[in-house]
Amino acid sequence: LVEDDEDDYMITKTLIAEIKSWRGILEWVSSYEEALRKLKSDEYDVYLFDYRLGEKTGIDLLKEAIESGCKVPIILLTGQDDHDVDIEAMRLGASDYLVKDEINVQLIERSIRYSIIQKESEAEKDRLIEELRQAMQRIKTLSGLIPICASCKKIRDDKGYWKQVEAYIQEHTEAEFSHGICPDCAKRLYPNYYKGS
Repeated sequence: LVEDDEDDYMITKTLIAEIKSWRGILEWVSSYEEALRKLKSDEYDVYLFDYRLGEKTGIDLLKEAIESGCKVPIILLTGQDDHDVDIEAMRLGASDYLVKDEINVQLIERSIRYSIIQKESEAEKDRLIEELRQAMQRIKTLSGLIPICASCKKIRDDKGYWKQVEAYIQEHTEAEFSHGICPDCAKRLYPNYYKGS
């Protein structure tokens, strides 16, 4: 919780303590600067930012958090219902916007729970998108009609250059090669060794 008013901190602490569905630990920082240091630790499940933080605002802190790559859900708390601040907070990436006078145990529990679930869903979505991107890259790399010379077996690449099969495959996949000689080629290359066998 980033809150410069100790009374509001105590109210929030009481609300969090009354949540029955899970046990949370509320850590309190009272200044914007201290909040910036805590943001870098990335050890929290959710952040609660008060809107008024001295000369700065929770919106300023939200911007800095998002710009620094913070992936932790952020809920903005405010003393007054301000539609413009609500819209701005959500546009910038806040998970929720709660008016302090309207907050009760059920509302804050649901907001925190939904924010964490949303974060987990987004992380899973990002993981699946990356997995799909890699799979599509492999498919793109390994599929399609590959022009190959009927005589020397070189492959023509996208730019029209003819390359050895190994060079082409190494450029387009993560495969590596080890070389050996098949029995038919060994007989052809070393006929004296295979005479009489």
